[in-house]
Amino acid sequence: MKKLLLVIVSILLIATLAITFVACGQKDKDLSGDLTGETIKVAAPEGTPALAICHMVTENTILFGATMEYKAVAPALIAAELASGNSDIVIMPINAGAKKIVDGANYKLVSIAVDGSLYMIGKKDVAGAITMDDIKGKKIASIGQGAVPGLTLEYVLRSNNIEIIYEGNPGTNQVLIQYVADGPAARVALVNESVDFAVVGEPAATAFKGALSLNAEMDIQAEYGKLAGVTTYPQAGLFVKASLASNTEFMNKLFEALAASKTWVTSNKTAVTEYVQTNLYSTASFPEPAIDRCAINAKALTEADKTAIISFLKRIMPAVQWDNNVDKIF
Repeated sequence: MKKLLLVIVSILLIATLAITFVACGQKDKDLSGDLTGETIKVAAPEGTPALAICHMVTENTILFGATMEYKAVAPALIAAELASGNSDIVIMPINAGAKKIVDGANYKLVSIAVDGSLYMIGKKDVAGAITMDDIKGKKIASIGQGAVPGLTLEYVLRSNNIEIIYEGNPGTNQVLIQYVADGPAARVALVNESVDFAVVGEPAATAFKGALSLNAEMDIQAEYGKLAGVTTYPQAGLFVKASLASNTEFMNKLFEALAASKTWVTSNKTAVTEYVQTNLYSTASFPEPAIDRCAINAKALTEADKTAIISFLKRIMPAVQWDNNVDKIF
C-alpha cells in the first residue's frame, strides 16, 4: 500500500512539474522576432470591443508570418485571458488591464480599442435628455461594477454631488445603483420596472431604446467631458504581450489590419451583424444606428493618448499609484 501511494504521489508530482514547465514556457515565450510558425491568439469580449477586430477574423488569418486565432468571450471571462496569459492580444476594460500590469502581468497597453460608448436610457414624461435632476431619488441598473462603466458612472454622480447607495430606497439627493451582469440583465430590470433607468454600452443602448420604446437618454461621455474638459474617455484597451509589443514589424501590420477592419465596419453597417454572427459569436446584434456610437478607435497610442489614459485612470481609480507605473503600462 505504501509503495502504491508513493507511486501515485510521484506520478502526480511529475505531472504537476510538467504542467508548471509548460505554463512557464508559454508565459516566457519570446515573440519579438520572426513569427513564422507561431500562433498568435486574440481575445475580445462580446459586444462593442469585438468590433475592433471583427473583420480581421477572415481577412488576417496570417499576420507577419504568424497564424492568427480570434475569439469573442463573455465579458465576465475576458480578464482571465490576460491573467492566465492564454491570449497574446486581449481587448478588455482599460482600468482592469492596466491594473493587472501594475500587479505584474507581462503585457503592454498599445491602443485604445474603444472610446466611451456608455449611455443611460429610460422613459420620461417629456422625451429628451436625462438630467442629473431627473435621476435624483431614482434607481439605476448598471453594467460594469468595478470596471470602466461602473467606475465612470460613479465618478460622474459623485462629482455632481449625488450620493450613491446600493440598497434600500434613495432619498432626495441620492441614487441607488443596482449592478447587473450584462446588458440583457439591465433590460430585464427596465422591463419589470425594478429600476427607473439603465446604464449600458452600445449596441445595447440603441437596441433597447427601439425595442422598449424608450424616449430619454444621458450621454455618459458628455457628462464625463464636462468634468474633465475632454470629449470622451478610454473604455477598452488593446493589451499585447510585452515581447510581441516590442516586435515593430508585427505591430505595424497589426495596426494596418485594425485600421482596415474599422473601415470595413463603418462602411458596411448593414452587414456587420450577420458577419459577426457567422465569424465570431452567434448572438451578436449591431443595429446600424449604433455602429458609429460604438466608438471604435484601435490606433497606436500617442504620447498625448498616454497622458489622457493616466488622467482618466487617476480619476476613476485614485487609490492606484498610476504615475509610478507609466513605464510598466506602456
